[in-house]
Amino acid sequence: MAAQIESLRTLAKPEFGRALAEFIAADNDDRDEATAYAIRSPQLVRKARRLIPELVREPEKYLPAIPGTSNNAHVRRLAQFRSRADHEAQILFYVQAGMVARRGHLLPEPSPRSRARRRLADEFPERFLELVREEEAADKKAAAQREAERKRARTERAAAQ
Repeated sequence: MAAQIESLRTLAKPEFGRALAEFIAADNDDRDEATAYAIRSPQLVRKARRLIPELVREPEKYLPAIPGTSNNAHVRRLAQFRSRADHEAQILFYVQAGMVARRGHLLPEPSPRSRARRRLADEFPERFLELVREEEAADKKAAAQREAERKRARTERAAAQ
């Protein structure tokens, strides 16, 4: 495992990008577990997280078209690759967050909206709780309305038979 990590760590950005792209593009059954552990290791997680946005932006640079495939197949392959890259980015975020948490800190949430929501809750806790209770009440009311509508529809169906 250490040799796999070291070999990936010594790769230059383009070569590591290709290795990461191949790992992401592979089906779960075809993925090498040693590569997965290496890429998600503390030594490589930062390097991989920094590179994934570029992989999503320019997948053709790291994942060339397979000879003999149609353009539509290549476009579908790239769309699937982007989706898998986003998923891998989430995994890498959680791996890095776990590393940071072991030192007694928390990473900020990745979404600016989530961070803003958390800041508002910290700055105005009473108003935040009031809004949460309003939303919960609205959810309960909507659920009750849906249930009443389902009961009404069942009654109408039973009466029609």
